[in-house]
Amino acid sequence: MFLVVLYHSTVFWTGNWFTKDPIFSSATLGALSGWLNSFHIYAFALVSGYLFYHLKCQKGKYEKFIPFVVNKVKRLLIPYVFVSVLWVIPIQGYFFHYNVKNIFYNYILAVSPGQLWFLVMLFDVFVLFWPFSDFFRQHGWLGAIVVLSMYGVGFLGSLFATNVFMIWTALRYMPFFWLGFKLCQHGSRCVRKIPAVLWFIASILTNAFAQYLDGLDTNFFKLLKIFFSFASCVIGAIMAFVVLQKLADVIKWDTKVFKFFSERSMGVYLLHQQIIFVCIYWLNGLVHPYLHVAINFIVSTVVSLSISTALMRFRITRFLIGEK
Repeated sequence: MFLVVLYHSTVFWTGNWFTKDPIFSSATLGALSGWLNSFHIYAFALVSGYLFYHLKCQKGKYEKFIPFVVNKVKRLLIPYVFVSVLWVIPIQGYFFHYNVKNIFYNYILAVSPGQLWFLVMLFDVFVLFWPFSDFFRQHGWLGAIVVLSMYGVGFLGSLFATNVFMIWTALRYMPFFWLGFKLCQHGSRCVRKIPAVLWFIASILTNAFAQYLDGLDTNFFKLLKIFFSFASCVIGAIMAFVVLQKLADVIKWDTKVFKFFSERSMGVYLLHQQIIFVCIYWLNGLVHPYLHVAINFIVSTVVSLSISTALMRFRITRFLIGEK
């Protein structure tokens, strides 16, 4: 979760986010943001697939489809509606001057709902993946072909049709969810045999090459960019997974500090981005970009943790942000 906050703390310096006008430019921060974006959410999707296999296939949960969907509505869509209405739309509406059409398009149709896109996408992935879960459990290479085909459909769909309810994005995340599913099924020894530092280097190099290809305009290089971008995301997701596994071997997670952050991670995700908007609005051009990133990260983390702590105190607000 902290990597997501760090990404949003740096992405302004790509020149393609929020107001798109950083007064002080920073190619280094832009490149760092591009690298973080190549793995942080993809790794989250991979871990979600890993946990889905563990709970459904090893623990015997999620046996019936309708109760499973109802559970995901509570965990993902109710927080989406609650935070959209009371937090994201009012704040982003101030900065982007929303009208009724913008709100309908971005939030009712969920085409561009800020950081909340991930909730809708993950809900779609769960709903699409569940009916195929037995098939994916029983088939390896054939399952890989299916999820890669889904990725292709999602990629082409995003070029030619509106991404209503994040459906095209969900199809593009299916391979990462499937990868986590299969890693839990067969064990992670195959990827852990490769040292984490090599995964780290491979992630940086493939992403750097993908970013380099982004500036080349021929059809051949565009196709090459698609391939290396996908490869970078796969390698990056596995890299993050391996690092987490290594940390799990040496760090005790059952501490009060870890539980504090873990219980509030959902709240931090739901709230942090708009706090960063405010920091950027106030500080753009007034401080050095590196200091600005640090302020973005610290302020958005502290404020979102504080609000999450308040929301966690009451049963109804816990429910509204997807917590039990």
